[in-house]
Amino acid sequence: MIDLNDLFKQMQQRFNPQAAESIDAVFQYNLSDQQSFSCEVKAGDCEFTQGAHAAPDIELSLASELLLEIISGETDAMQAFMEGSIEAEGDMTLAPALVSLFPAA
Repeated sequence: MIDLNDLFKQMQQRFNPQAAESIDAVFQYNLSDQQSFSCEVKAGDCEFTQGAHAAPDIELSLASELLLEIISGETDAMQAFMEGSIEAEGDMTLAPALVSLFPAA
């Protein structure tokens, strides 16, 4: 099981507020180890919350290890999505924004 607090810290460090200026959305992450968290992006800021969000704009389901690889820059998120390693439901137009919101290290 991954340490979500450490993960939030890593994602916060990579967050690009300029890319978030025009985004108002909640991204829900459902991980393979039965953990979930949401990231609310609004007005150039992001806030992470452990657990499922009541009304996310997009839900992403993926292996915990894959998320760690994406955050570290080992794996390209778009390639993982195209290969089917990441499942998404909801507003699919938001998925590509994650690449600019959390650029590779």
